[in-house]
Amino acid sequence: MRTRSATLASAIVLAAVPAGLAIIGTPAPAHADSCAAADRSLPLDSGPCADVLAQEGRWLTVIAAGDVPTVESILAPGFMHTNSDGELLDRPQEMASIEKLPFTMNASEQLVNIAGDTAMIHGMNTLIQDDKVLARERFTDLFVLREGVWKALSAQETKL
Repeated sequence: MRTRSATLASAIVLAAVPAGLAIIGTPAPAHADSCAAADRSLPLDSGPCADVLAQEGRWLTVIAAGDVPTVESILAPGFMHTNSDGELLDRPQEMASIEKLPFTMNASEQLVNIAGDTAMIHGMNTLIQDDKVLARERFTDLFVLREGVWKALSAQETKL
């Protein structure tokens, strides 16, 4: 969620933000513009679409908070992340890069597609600090349903 820790660390350096600043604000509630499964639309406010969007929103929140145990609980064992700098991180590398961030990440323009136990979210992530936009990135996140929980299997961002 969007944007992940390695990309976020780059944004911190670019913004020359002093370490130790608190997170400003909270992310907006998850919202999808559409949600589809196979050949039919799914409701946006309940069921698998709402569940995967809630996990996406939770993921963004705990990344920004530097909450390593919760991020770890969200990532699937084979998780891979291509950040907006083109670096490919595996799960251990992703976990090693988690730290508390001084900005929020707000997802928008989310489009959800669900096929069985797989969900893909395409959207826009906006990094905001002190009411200023630091960066915007398009993202694609892939989730798999494991034992009733949506787990992030893949993430990719593209700078705008």
